[in-house]
Amino acid sequence: MGALGAQRLGAQRLGAALVAGLDAVLLDAGNTLVFLDHEAVAELARAGGLSVTADALRRAESVAKRRYEALLTAGGAHEDGWSLYFVALFGALGVGEAEARALVPALRRSHDALNLWRRVPDGVAAALARAKAAGVRLGVVSNSEGKLDALFAHVGLAEYLECVVDSAHEGVRKPDAEIFRRALARLGVDAARALYVGDLPTVDVEGARGAGLRAVLVDPLGHYAQYADAPRVASVVEVLDAVVAAHLAR
Repeated sequence: MGALGAQRLGAQRLGAALVAGLDAVLLDAGNTLVFLDHEAVAELARAGGLSVTADALRRAESVAKRRYEALLTAGGAHEDGWSLYFVALFGALGVGEAEARALVPALRRSHDALNLWRRVPDGVAAALARAKAAGVRLGVVSNSEGKLDALFAHVGLAEYLECVVDSAHEGVRKPDAEIFRRALARLGVDAARALYVGDLPTVDVEGARGAGLRAVLVDPLGHYAQYADAPRVASVVEVLDAVVAAHLAR
């Protein structure tokens, strides 16, 4: 199947109404565009005396995602959630809380040097390039630590993004609708003509909908297999190509 055929198939699967009439796609960063480097985390854990594998960390990540999401939904801070994420991740593998917390400083030093969510899946850069070439406006809205611009430059995605709205600079975080509104204002796009793509149901999907955007959940490992409140896809590539197909068919 050719690229255009795949785009049309994606548009059909997601539903014409979801991708019709869009001017912009806003994207989460971690676990949407860039993914946790499980190999690097496993290596840091082994240096700290734990015997874990990247595959085990990958399988356990659903626990960490849910703990992080619950904290933010309850009004907690992203910085607190960052540490909680890794404590929950190792806890799901049977590591005690004190032992897991002892690993956090080394993980954070590595993250501050180069974001641990730095793995770009195959096809993502090409899909962003196709969307930009088709005239789709692209931006990021993410709860992060203030270094996303440097990360996207390092991994080769910066050239496709018109704006990067990072909670550390904004003083507001998802799921607050305000952070989505700021991104829309910077692009000059109405909420009704924008789609948000993220990996957490409450923080991303409900947060974006609260600001008037349409939303899609990215779930490559099936962590939310029973989720049915929004379209659920394995990759942002499928969403971008569906939007391109609808955009070109206007």
